[in-house]
Amino acid sequence: MKILFILFPLILMLPAVAAPENAARSVLIKSEPLLKKTMGRNLTVYGSVMPSTGATENISFPRAGQIARLYVSAGQIVKRGQALLELSTDPNAAALYHQAETTAVFARGELKRIEDLTSHQLATQSQLAAARKTLQDAEANLAAQKNIGAGVAAQKVTASFDGVVSQLTAQQGDRVAAGAFVMQLSRAGQLRATLGIEPEDIAHLRLGMQVEVYSVFGDQTPVLSRLLQIHGALNPLTHLVDIEVELQAGGLLTGMPVRGVIALDKHESWVVPRSAVLRDEQGSFLFQIKGRHAVRVPVTIDVESADSLAVSGALDGSLNVVVSGNYELQDGMMVRESNP
Repeated sequence: MKILFILFPLILMLPAVAAPENAARSVLIKSEPLLKKTMGRNLTVYGSVMPSTGATENISFPRAGQIARLYVSAGQIVKRGQALLELSTDPNAAALYHQAETTAVFARGELKRIEDLTSHQLATQSQLAAARKTLQDAEANLAAQKNIGAGVAAQKVTASFDGVVSQLTAQQGDRVAAGAFVMQLSRAGQLRATLGIEPEDIAHLRLGMQVEVYSVFGDQTPVLSRLLQIHGALNPLTHLVDIEVELQAGGLLTGMPVRGVIALDKHESWVVPRSAVLRDEQGSFLFQIKGRHAVRVPVTIDVESADSLAVSGALDGSLNVVVSGNYELQDGMMVRESNP
């Protein structure tokens, strides 16, 4: 019994034996070879469809009036000669016309009277010149009133070409001021898309580049177009730089929000599945397998596609990339591969 009591403390004092390596924690992962592929870098931008420059007609009136009849609505397709609206001249504008007409009649009579007096040497040449100037001014004022249509009680406006009512700012019964914009008519089939890009992306663009334009409401076949114009200032509403592309027939309508895809360039890159790349406060990274251990590699995402990413960084082309189970990994952690 004394021998047992002596051996027990000695056993407690022996150093602990390290656990074998295969007993250490490992993570079940799936990996794939690191591949190089040629990928194109795309720039995706958003905007809306608008009528082409020069393909619109803004309807306004040089005199005040009231919309007596409105025959169309916003977005309506119209034919050449179709009635759009009818304007009644404002009573004050009509009164100015009649006043100008009366003044001209009086000035003609006064000039005739002065001419008669002058022929009998009862009026001077200066009085005659003044009468002529008064008539000239009166007739010019009357002509100006006629030009703005102040002498017309009502005016009907018709479409001058086949198109669509792209904007409408007044309703039937509204009073409109002289020169106020009432309606915009756009020619059918002549459209453009205005898209907004970040200022730093301007350097990658050039006029004539192909742009694929999609409606944001679906994944229909894109409308192929060309880059026509790059603006030189920020849009104050979007804080982006506007670019314009011409649209051909393709089912897009004025005012429709669209997405544009511009192919910038193509180059060979390391390409990995989207699931391989993770992100944290230090940035984007992935894991490669060296031996039986995970190696964290910081990467930069250069190009994105639907299911893969083109990345750059200190990658080793001879090592596999972890594509599943990487959320559990830390740098240097042991891994075991799942069965294919």
